[in-house]
Amino acid sequence: MALVELYTQYNRVWIPDSEEVWQSAEITKDYRTGERVLHLRLEDGTELAYSVDPTALPPLRNPDILVGENDLTALSYLHDPAVLHNLKVRFVESKLIYTYSGIILVAMNPYKQLPIYGDAIIHAYSGQNMGDMDPHIFAVAEEAYKQMARNNKNQSIIVSGESGAGKTVSARYAMRYFAMVSKSSSNAHVEDKVLASNPITEAVGNAKTTRNDNSSRFGKYTEISFDRRHQIIGANMRTYLLEKSRVVFQSENERNYHIFYQLCASALQPEFKPLKLGSAEEFNYTRMGGNTVIEGVDDRADMMETRKTFTLLGLKEDFQMDVFKLLAAILHLGNVQIMAVGDDRSSVSLEDKHLDIFCELLDLDSEPMAQWLCQRKIITSSETVIKPMTKLQALNARDALAKKIYSHLFDYIVERINQALQFTGKQHTFIGVLDIYGFETFDVNSFEQFCINYANEKLQQQFNLHVFKLEQEEYMKEDIPWTLIDFYDNQPAIDLIEAKMGILELLDEECLLPQGTDENWLQKLYNNFINKNPLFQKPRMSNTSFIIQHFADKVEYKCEGFLEKNRDTVYEVLIEILKSSKFHLCANFFKDNPAPISRFGSAIKVKPARPVVKAPNKQFRTTVGNKFRSSLYLLMETLNATTPHYVRCIKPNDEKMPFEFDSKRVAQQLRACGVLETIRISAQSYPSRWTYIEFFSRYSILMMQLELSLSDKKKVCRTVLQRLIQDPNQYQFGRTKIFFRAGQVAYLEKLRADKLRQACIMIQKNVRGWLQRKKFLHVRRATIIIQQYFRGQRTVRQAITATALKQTWAAIVIQKYCRGYLVRKLCQLIHVAAVTIQAYTRGFLARKKYRKMLKEHKAVILQKYARAWLARRRFQNIRRFVLNIQLSYRVQRLQKKLEDQNKENHGLLEKLTSLASTHAHDLDTIQKLELELEKLTTQKKISEDKGKKYKDDKEQKISKLEKQAKELHEEKEVLQAKLQEKTEEMKDKMDDLTRQLFADVQKEERQRIILEKNFQNQKQDYEKEIESLKEEIKTLSKEKIQLQHQIQQELIIQEGLKMEAEQLTKQLQIIPELQKEIELLQAQKIDVEKQAQSQKREMREKMSEVAKQLLDSYDLEDVRSRLSTEDLEHLNEDGEIWFAYEGLKKATRVLESHFQSQKDIYEKEIEALNFKVEHLSQEINHLQKLFREENDINDSIQLEVSRLTSENMVIPDLKQQISELQNQKMDLENHFQEQTAKMKGKMEGISDQLHHNLSKEGTPRRKLEAENEIYTKEKEKLIATSQEIQETNDHLKKQHGNEIKRQEASRLAVENMELEEKLDMKDRMIKKLEDQIKTLTKTIEKANELHVPAAPKEYIGMMEYKKEDEGRIVQNLILGASYFY
Repeated sequence: MALVELYTQYNRVWIPDSEEVWQSAEITKDYRTGERVLHLRLEDGTELAYSVDPTALPPLRNPDILVGENDLTALSYLHDPAVLHNLKVRFVESKLIYTYSGIILVAMNPYKQLPIYGDAIIHAYSGQNMGDMDPHIFAVAEEAYKQMARNNKNQSIIVSGESGAGKTVSARYAMRYFAMVSKSSSNAHVEDKVLASNPITEAVGNAKTTRNDNSSRFGKYTEISFDRRHQIIGANMRTYLLEKSRVVFQSENERNYHIFYQLCASALQPEFKPLKLGSAEEFNYTRMGGNTVIEGVDDRADMMETRKTFTLLGLKEDFQMDVFKLLAAILHLGNVQIMAVGDDRSSVSLEDKHLDIFCELLDLDSEPMAQWLCQRKIITSSETVIKPMTKLQALNARDALAKKIYSHLFDYIVERINQALQFTGKQHTFIGVLDIYGFETFDVNSFEQFCINYANEKLQQQFNLHVFKLEQEEYMKEDIPWTLIDFYDNQPAIDLIEAKMGILELLDEECLLPQGTDENWLQKLYNNFINKNPLFQKPRMSNTSFIIQHFADKVEYKCEGFLEKNRDTVYEVLIEILKSSKFHLCANFFKDNPAPISRFGSAIKVKPARPVVKAPNKQFRTTVGNKFRSSLYLLMETLNATTPHYVRCIKPNDEKMPFEFDSKRVAQQLRACGVLETIRISAQSYPSRWTYIEFFSRYSILMMQLELSLSDKKKVCRTVLQRLIQDPNQYQFGRTKIFFRAGQVAYLEKLRADKLRQACIMIQKNVRGWLQRKKFLHVRRATIIIQQYFRGQRTVRQAITATALKQTWAAIVIQKYCRGYLVRKLCQLIHVAAVTIQAYTRGFLARKKYRKMLKEHKAVILQKYARAWLARRRFQNIRRFVLNIQLSYRVQRLQKKLEDQNKENHGLLEKLTSLASTHAHDLDTIQKLELELEKLTTQKKISEDKGKKYKDDKEQKISKLEKQAKELHEEKEVLQAKLQEKTEEMKDKMDDLTRQLFADVQKEERQRIILEKNFQNQKQDYEKEIESLKEEIKTLSKEKIQLQHQIQQELIIQEGLKMEAEQLTKQLQIIPELQKEIELLQAQKIDVEKQAQSQKREMREKMSEVAKQLLDSYDLEDVRSRLSTEDLEHLNEDGEIWFAYEGLKKATRVLESHFQSQKDIYEKEIEALNFKVEHLSQEINHLQKLFREENDINDSIQLEVSRLTSENMVIPDLKQQISELQNQKMDLENHFQEQTAKMKGKMEGISDQLHHNLSKEGTPRRKLEAENEIYTKEKEKLIATSQEIQETNDHLKKQHGNEIKRQEASRLAVENMELEEKLDMKDRMIKKLEDQIKTLTKTIEKANELHVPAAPKEYIGMMEYKKEDEGRIVQNLILGASYFY
């Protein structure tokens, strides 16, 4: 896959920007190879035709999934804009200050206190792997500590960065992590002492600069020593290149070292009164920067903290007062007034107050000090010359003396700290924390910046080699073919500085010459390196500077002051005066013999990575550059012998604003600290690395069905990549990972996005079509309804007439009265039945309540004993499990102790063998030395003879040189006269310049006052906003607590629902049986209604036939024909016709009463059946509700079962046993269903017989009672069999529990108990449902018994009453009432 093919529409690129360094833009048109214009759309919506070079297209932007990655090397496109954008997203949007870049931790200074460094965070990172948690300084410290403990190899943490980037804080947190994680068991509190060294070194070596209020002005390497148990036993500190010039000079808005201001703030305390100090504004060395106070810092409180840390380290009050005396003496020395006496001389008054205090504090004589501050002694071979100094020279001599005293004091304090942190035992391993200055480039760069950048060149070389080595190890571990990666080697820059005849050696050589100057040294550099070394350049507009091309950037150095700072000389006369001091600490500083070296200096014996360049003579070693070079070699040897870990601190902005990101400054620092070089090395090989599982889960959408059917995921990934990426050089398959070249992951993301876009389009197409069809059908349905109503209205208007309205109105009136009569009659019947039912039910409920109370009391007692037994059984299982764990833990501890003792024995044996070998070697060396002594005596005699001859020759040469010296003296007097004239002219010019400078300073002070007022107003506004934010945070925290309570309540409710779901799991099997019974009852209801209707029809037909028979039996016309008119009149007179008519009336009334009685009987039977039907319908609705609830619960149960099955995949034996038990249970349930089916068949037979007996009124009652008794006996047998089945089921469950206990470990004991309890609950629910089935069968029996007629009967409501069956009737009534309610 070529990168040109990725420049398609919708992809995004980075283009250069003058403000934000890089700007994002979207491609609006596909790019074709060879085109010189790329069509883009910026983020603000503007279209842009961006001209490009076809060979160097703009860098592509990473997909959104990769934005905000924890590790910069995980980005698909590895280049400067991707790194810068990822850091900006994490820092500004996510408020994350730490990011990995391979093995580097990039730390952005938030300029704000963050709650991410507490003890809880330390414990969270302890024991974790580096990539398991978010990037943090604690993760780097844990990785170093873990590698030290695992590999028994020394480690180093290298913290670097610009001033103000947070190096000191990061190093402090790393040391705090080691102190927390590896606390020693002794009472010495070594960890507290190690941490206490930080406040002292910060007070003595840190100062306020324009970039940082607590800037470290020296480099520091702290070795934290550990014993074999990986506990802290001590520490050692090495310092590099203290900025001594800060003692005597500070720029504007900067301060001297903190300790001076702490002393001045505590001057009024009684113990400091002998020092005769005042405020910081009274001393020259503390008021040069203009502002002596740091906002938010209390110098007096810091002084108390410094003194506490001194005492914690065991440095007593006497030592502290000696240190404070020297510091006060330096301040008073800076206030000594040196007055000019003419042009060539200067003087110091013996009455100078500060001079007297200085001499008093250091116990010196003031007269020689006043003399030699203004004069110097020049010693030649023949004479000693005392030469007066000008005021400027005297001021420089005074400042040099102050710097020398402070330098010795700083080294002495560090030495005493190391002595306080020394240990008695043997050091096993150590972790070094290097807090050193980063690459620096300012407007004016001098000797200090040159040394700092030289140190960073060495560190960058070591870093490049280490990164290259780690990259090679990664490829070898994954079996990937190793190809050589080209990376920037800064060895030429290092050779330019430190090689033979390099910059440092030429500087030392110039320092040896008495007349050596910065200009001569610079001229030598021009002659040696211009046009010969490409890394050295001469500025076009300056003859006093030179440029060096460092690995990070070009830096221009001004040569002024290089020789003076490199020499670091103080006149010998002043040193002799200080040597004669009666103040022992001051005298010891300037003794000839060097201070005793700490015992930690020989603790590390390592071989250097390359041979050290040794100085040709002793004077070379005295220069600052030579000292710094030798200490740097020692540091590099230490780092090469350890496993390094890198922390690069970045300063996000120069205004110290919290979470503000200046892209230009950050890009400059990333280049300077080597992060971009790491990215470039990673990008040249295979920067993107995905595991097979991650690749499969992410890009399964691009796989075909045949590929997904394969079981081996590695094979699937191979086939997919071979199909998608045709070029096999763009990826490699490792053992556990797939390695991609730059851009390939972005190409895969593009394919994935295209596939998802096509799927979205297809979904949108179908959804929009469905919506349109739905809309069309809705419109069509609406039109049809409108047409229907319109046509119906039209037909109604045509069909309605007056006669139809009258008929309908008459029918409605008839229906009203008929329905009212029927409802009143039915209401009366229901009232009578309800009164009787209530009477019996209330009595039954009272008895039932009493029995229930008895049962509950007994159940509580049973539950008490059962739960106690279960609790005892759980306790025994847990105790047995704990005992097993304790035994295994104790065995492991004993094994570890044995292994440690074996290791110590092996170490002692190796030491004995080494001592024996060294002893033999020493004997051999003694013999060799004796032979060499004999040779030296012979050589000494020869050399003495040669010395005499050489002395004679030299005396002749000296006489010639004296003549030349006289001639030079005469020339010198002439030159001095010329110099005096020139100096007068220069003085006039300097006076004019000073006046202009004073005017400029006054203007700047006015502007500064205005800015301070604006700053105070802004500060007040910010404080108000902070208070409002704090109130919002409090309200949010309260809402959070309320939400937590609600979540807990919902969890409790969910647990209750789970218990109910487990109880109702068995009801699902019984519900289909109940549905079948309900269907049978509905069928019986329909048959009864049909029978009632058929009987009504038959009665009507019979009535009509009787009426016809009566009418047919009397033929009126025959009677009239037979009877004459006289007979008729006679009949009418006697009333025979009336009597006949009355007889007919009576006959019809008898028939009507007979039919009415039969009708009433049938209506009562129909009403009873309707009542039963309503009761059964209510029963059906209730069961349907239960069935719906059961379905919902079943869904939740299925989810719970799926979760449990996923958890129990490890236990196949348990599954098999459970499946066997379920099969047995299903067999038992099938047997039970067969028995119930037989019962139903018998019930139907009995009901048929009862219906048959209803048609016959004379059948005896005894047969029915016998059949009922047979039915009850068979039912009792079935109940007994069901109980036996339940007992066998319980027995099988118990056996199953015992087998699980034997097979499973103690971890599953608690889960088995919960399963048994769930099964018990389900069995109880089965029993309840069986009881409900029994009650239903009893109601059916009683309903069937109601149809049996008898001769002498008494009725109460609608039920047949008999005294023998009183108990059964009451029970059936109560059961029916309970179901009804």
